[in-house]
Amino acid sequence: MVSSNKKPAKPARGSKKRVRRSPEEARTLILEAADRVFRVHLPDAVGLKEIAREAGVSHALVTHYFGTYGGLVEAAVERRLTRVRESIVSRLFLELDARVTASELLATFRRAIAEDAADPLTVRLATWAMMSGRLAQEDFFVYRVQGLKLLADALQQRVDLPREELEFCLIASFAVSVVWTVGGNALTGALGRKKTKASDDRFEERVSTMIDAYLRHARR
Repeated sequence: MVSSNKKPAKPARGSKKRVRRSPEEARTLILEAADRVFRVHLPDAVGLKEIAREAGVSHALVTHYFGTYGGLVEAAVERRLTRVRESIVSRLFLELDARVTASELLATFRRAIAEDAADPLTVRLATWAMMSGRLAQEDFFVYRVQGLKLLADALQQRVDLPREELEFCLIASFAVSVVWTVGGNALTGALGRKKTKASDDRFEERVSTMIDAYLRHARR
């Protein structure tokens, strides 16, 4: 038997050991990289190569899991909205006892929305969904906002009003909270003032008064 003194070849310098990941791990890695990129850039300002570079994977791997760049962004939007919904619902369910009124539940909802609307990632992805026309597609947004249905159910247990009236209060609360959180600085600036914690409190107080007045009117 002839022995060999040859040593095993060493990996080339600079080569990286291939990491084996499950499909779910790979998707998560790519989506987390997309979150980091979208936190500072609108999706339309970057592309697949920036996401792949941030994730440390090949361009082909991104397309393998998401098909197109649009598919990747939609997956990032869905994941973000799911997390926002879970965050809001979990905070609201802490308030769900017999003593909490519909007005208090709506106020908690507005505070939760304001906190999430202040997140740059949420704002950029929502802006992309709106500017790209995705929000106009019936099958894009509806199934992602079922958290509102849960809140409408909770309101209906507290107020004897038609479902449509309660849904209006939820949508109105959502709309004014998002607009004030995202555009409050510009709006108050246009009025020659600055947005402050005190102005935030006054704004919420007035919105609460408006919603309560609407609920009282709807009961008549």
